[in-house]
Amino acid sequence: MVSPKIVKEQLTRHDAMKQDRQEWEPFYSDVNKYVRPRKKSIDNHRHPGSREDDHYSSIAPSASNTLGLIMADTLTPKSIEWFGYQIPEYSPYRQFAKNVSVQNWFRNLGQQVFAALAQSNFYSVVNEIYADFNSFATICMYLEEARLKRSGFNGFNFKALPISSFTFAENYLGLVDTVFREYDLSVRQLFQDFGENGNIPEKFQKLLQKEPDTTVKLVSVALPSSEIGRTTGMPFTVLDIIVDARAVVGDSGFHEFPFFVGRWDKASGETRGRGPTAVAMADIKTLNELRFQELMGLQKAINPPLLSGEEGFVGTVQMIPNAIVYSRNPRDVRLMPAEMRMDLSSLKADQLEGSIKDIYLVDQLKLPQRGDMTAEEVITRRGEVERLLGPTVSRFESEVLSRMLERCAGMMVRSGAVSDPPPELDGLEEIDIVYTGQLSRAQKLAQVQAVQRWAQMGMQHGQIDPKVLHVMNLPEWQRVAAPLMGVPPEAVNTVAEQRKIEEQLLAAQQKQEAQSDVEGLAGVANQMAPLAKSLEGGGVVGGTADAVAAGIGS
Repeated sequence: MVSPKIVKEQLTRHDAMKQDRQEWEPFYSDVNKYVRPRKKSIDNHRHPGSREDDHYSSIAPSASNTLGLIMADTLTPKSIEWFGYQIPEYSPYRQFAKNVSVQNWFRNLGQQVFAALAQSNFYSVVNEIYADFNSFATICMYLEEARLKRSGFNGFNFKALPISSFTFAENYLGLVDTVFREYDLSVRQLFQDFGENGNIPEKFQKLLQKEPDTTVKLVSVALPSSEIGRTTGMPFTVLDIIVDARAVVGDSGFHEFPFFVGRWDKASGETRGRGPTAVAMADIKTLNELRFQELMGLQKAINPPLLSGEEGFVGTVQMIPNAIVYSRNPRDVRLMPAEMRMDLSSLKADQLEGSIKDIYLVDQLKLPQRGDMTAEEVITRRGEVERLLGPTVSRFESEVLSRMLERCAGMMVRSGAVSDPPPELDGLEEIDIVYTGQLSRAQKLAQVQAVQRWAQMGMQHGQIDPKVLHVMNLPEWQRVAAPLMGVPPEAVNTVAEQRKIEEQLLAAQQKQEAQSDVEGLAGVANQMAPLAKSLEGGGVVGGTADAVAAGIGS
């Protein structure tokens, strides 16, 4: 049971965090207006079917969407396994890293989590996250287990929180460990979600009967359990509070922190992120205004105003196409001349569009479309493109993906969806995430290319001095290079399998040599057979012997 004092303290803390967020709200409103126009605004709620009338350029939304899609394809592709698990480098359990049962268990864990992510709503939610990441530069994703349908594991459920709905705080290490989330439920939804707990105030029972669609405002706070006086049980607690009633309707414990907050880049002394949209906002606003002025100029050019004397028309002047306008003096009615330089506007607009695309890395991240590119050129170019994203997304991996994958693994192990770890891992409390997607491989491809150049140089020098070839341990490098190039483990023989194959080849070679020796002896025997037969039948050698014997006898 949560005391009223704790509820009051948390709501007061939330109000203070909202005050701190206000200095960012003008920027978020601009992002909402010019880059993400279909998102809910920070300062008002969009009505279904409504549209903004002051958005005249699509370059920024298109560039943001392109960058988000490229990040999704390189970081979290759905078609290939882009992560794995292993024992941390600094862990004393590292001695078991090459144990076959340990490797198989980590491999199975990665496959099971990857399959569960594919069956959940992760990939649809993360695409929205990537778009928010490069525009608002601060994102928050929530992970919970799907509603209980059967005993055991029921799958993952992800939510992307709007920028206007959450605030957060960091611990002394700079890691987010507290998140406040605002959300609305109808009274009917409130009872569907929290009715089983029996903590909903009585007044909502009456509303459920009379006005079930009445909106109720709630605040969900996730924080370390120790901060609300809980020293035992789960390390993290999530409280769902009805704001007006100050009543806790949800109280849940978590082994891992269920909210993942990511920042594109962060300045010293700030908690919220800054991204490419913050850099490009001046150009985006200028381009939008320039496009508006162009449209105004085109409108005047296509439908110019009329110049006429006073009281020159009869009745109302109609400016619509095919309208008939009656004039008292037609010779005094003429089009008003307009000297416009649309070429200057277009030139400046092209410069602004190029600047915006450069900031969002759109042109740099697109492969050149040449039909004569070799496979090596494509691989090299792709590596350069993806390494360009490396420094940008390292924070995203550490703040969002790694914490999310750790929670996914913990949820599946605890629910029995994955077999228990082998006895060698008893007591292991932390695991490392290994990224094996396209971006990670591109960053490591330099090692493969370096060894290829080194091996080629060694082969050339080996023609001069064969001792050089003894320096290279190419069989071991093949084993190291396989994961760097994305080769699945099933395609690589283990050390034991390699030794068995080598022993079989050696045995086959020895057998072949022995058979060759036998065949050689048999050939010699076949050659000696006629000579032996001649000796037995009194041939040339025998006759000579008889003659010698006869001479001796005389």
